[in-house]
Amino acid sequence: MKRSISTFCLLFILASAFAQEQKLQQIIADQYISGIQLVHIKNNKTQVFNIGNITKAGKKVTSNTIFEAASLSKCVFAYTVLRLYDRGVLSLDTPLLHYYKEHYIRFDADPRYEKITARMVLSHRTGLPNWGDDKGAKLFFTPDSTFSYSGEGFVFLQRVVEKLTNKPLQELAQQEVFIPLKMENSNYLWVDKYDSVAAFGNSTDIVNRHKNPISAYSLLTNAHDYSLFVQALSAGVGLKPATKQLMFQKASEGNWFNHDMTDANPHIGWGLGVGVQDNELGHAIWHWGDNGDFKAFFIAYPDRHESLVYFVYNNAGLNITADILDVFLGKQTWWTTKWLGYGFKKPAEMKAFRAQLPKYGYDHAADVVEKEKKKNPAYQLPEDDLNDFGFMLMRNEQKTEALEIFKLNLSLYPNSANGYDSLAEAYEALGQKEPAIKNFKRSLELNPKNDYAAGQIKKLEADGGK
Repeated sequence: MKRSISTFCLLFILASAFAQEQKLQQIIADQYISGIQLVHIKNNKTQVFNIGNITKAGKKVTSNTIFEAASLSKCVFAYTVLRLYDRGVLSLDTPLLHYYKEHYIRFDADPRYEKITARMVLSHRTGLPNWGDDKGAKLFFTPDSTFSYSGEGFVFLQRVVEKLTNKPLQELAQQEVFIPLKMENSNYLWVDKYDSVAAFGNSTDIVNRHKNPISAYSLLTNAHDYSLFVQALSAGVGLKPATKQLMFQKASEGNWFNHDMTDANPHIGWGLGVGVQDNELGHAIWHWGDNGDFKAFFIAYPDRHESLVYFVYNNAGLNITADILDVFLGKQTWWTTKWLGYGFKKPAEMKAFRAQLPKYGYDHAADVVEKEKKKNPAYQLPEDDLNDFGFMLMRNEQKTEALEIFKLNLSLYPNSANGYDSLAEAYEALGQKEPAIKNFKRSLELNPKNDYAAGQIKKLEADGGK
């Protein structure tokens, strides 16, 4: 009898995992994402999914595939800083320029820089921009006034910590994180063993691009290693209990400077180095990563001993977060994804619209919209949704289909500078230079500040415009 029960339980687990994998495959296919690396852990039970290829014609995704972690790098650095704080190496509330003791090259003479502390950096309350320009990083507002996400702040804190410890970031991370947590495949810079497993190849340009360790975005890792980190972080491994609590509690509200208020804001905040969310499942820590085509996400519920980490190489990689979380953690309100704003603004309408295109043809997309409008005069597909869909098709090498979607978008939004710019890009991708130039010029007329269109016109005309 015991054997029968054990066999039944095993079959149930296998069937459940198979169903989750099938759903995961459908989720990424809907966004033309060719592969994903995902680890889900609950109560010490680990599920590993390595599905598809890195790109449509690229290498297969395995547990060893190395991805850019993008801003998930910040969480590892924050943990490093808090371990140093626990040992008295620095205070969270001493102005960082007090430690730096010299002019910081990214700052000007504004005396308000002298207010910035480690606590403000980790909770994104420095007033610094996400990234400045070649002239430096001017303050948006007086430090500690409100929340504004900033990579510049993390780089500044990195330079201070490196100066205090007399150690570079990579060495510090090895000492404080990678070695203790057995993250054997994680580094803030390129190492030779990545030659055969990096998702982005190992050309000279790529290797050179990963030679400079940056706390805000340069971590190279995989879902296995990062899950080790998230599990350790959730348990407070290596931190004093009070410091763990400090890291996970809301230090800043989710009201992002110069961003629209959303219904997600009251449910989102920032701890020290991690986002926090409260929803039906309880209190979670989380973060997202976005380095162009490299997208990453993690969420953990420390009280439930549950976490999920995933990495993809596709610009639409954060459009799928809510659907993935529904599959593995149960359908509920994901304030994180609402707050981030990735994906379609009207997902149900876009899903229904896309489902009809194979039947009617992309060249009859306008007829599909007209048919829906007859049924519901208020029917509308957002301009941004259609534009995003067009570029999804472009990335999937469906250039002709993308062209038709961009044409539809302009028929619905005829004064959109971005619409003409996108249509021009589709024509250019199809090798049709004359209509590409024509539409870039129209985009520039509508938006004289469109430097990209101006540059493309110059380039295409230099090529002969034919």
